[in-house]
Amino acid sequence: MQVTPRLDNGSSEAITLQQPFKFFGRTHNQTFVNNNGHLTFTEPLSDYIPLLNSERDIVAPLWTHLDNRRGGTISYREDTSTAVLELVTAAIDQYFPNITFAATSAFVATWDSVPYQSGGGVATFQVVFVSNVHRSFILINYGDIGETEQMWLAGYNTLDSVHSFTVPVTSAPELSSSSNINVNGRRSFHVDGSPNLPTNFLASGDGEIINPPAEDGSSDVIFLQQPFKYFGRTYNQIFVNNNGYLTFTEPLSAYTPFLDSARDIIAPLWTRLDNRRGGSISYRKDTSTAVLAQVTAAVKECFPNIPFAATSAFVATWDSVPYYNGGGVVTFQVVLAYNVHRSFILIYYGDVAETEQPWQVSEELCQILPLHSVTIYFPSQHMQTFCPKL
Repeated sequence: MQVTPRLDNGSSEAITLQQPFKFFGRTHNQTFVNNNGHLTFTEPLSDYIPLLNSERDIVAPLWTHLDNRRGGTISYREDTSTAVLELVTAAIDQYFPNITFAATSAFVATWDSVPYQSGGGVATFQVVFVSNVHRSFILINYGDIGETEQMWLAGYNTLDSVHSFTVPVTSAPELSSSSNINVNGRRSFHVDGSPNLPTNFLASGDGEIINPPAEDGSSDVIFLQQPFKYFGRTYNQIFVNNNGYLTFTEPLSAYTPFLDSARDIIAPLWTRLDNRRGGSISYRKDTSTAVLAQVTAAVKECFPNIPFAATSAFVATWDSVPYYNGGGVVTFQVVLAYNVHRSFILIYYGDVAETEQPWQVSEELCQILPLHSVTIYFPSQHMQTFCPKL
């Protein structure tokens, strides 16, 4: 646990987050714990007069003029211990029962008995950033909050002020006795800005990696834990390309869909996407018992006459990624479910916005065997799970 310096209007140093935190479509890799009761992401903030429409992403559990030179402590830590992750996961599951979620990181900042600058009392409160790759929540816990005649405010705001919230109480001590989740002194907010992932999506898991924001970018080469058979060829590696498709031999930057491209390719939604503008593109290799059981059941549902038990799964997820030309976002997931002898693709679609860009949904084998190329043509609002046998 780190403690911020005892300074008038001070702040922590830049705190590099072990896991990026999604905040209404933007992804932050660092944060600052500012002594005056707020957290920022791009730079420290010394202001003690609360002003939420300040053209920055900000989380303010209690923004007022505080003075840790006169007492109390302001501390922070990023916690990935099993006990803490189970605790915050249970809290989110209680407050947001319709969202499938398992926390993989918790960033905790605590103001413990910090005096107001003008005297007259102290304030104790805590804010927790709870997140995994796709989902982000804020938990705020209020202890004793003294009365004050200083200006104060509690809430959050985004850079463009599109998402802004002020806690609706008239005095600072009321923060300890009010709530938006029926637990006095606690508030919680869902802040990643993404629509709920469909329930049939595989949730985030250990080892999930996010593609860096890049125009027409791709992952680095990903070495598979178990070789993947694809229409007679066997691959030990794969690439997750930002524009909505997977390749095996090399990354591909093309954004105009072109299936007869002389390569093996799987394209859940090939179009021009731009993860620099928001959302996330992530992937992982998964051999956990729970995930293998889930994908095995999904394959058996699609192919009841084929004996199959998955021993490996590769999961790639495009979560609320905007089209390049604007106009909406897309959410979809592709899963390679396979064992030594059998390989299957599962594709799940969430919210997929209309677009005037060229797009295509398909899986294709290199032109050597064109009989194994299939393209799915249907309006985006009617996309369903698709699982071809390979």
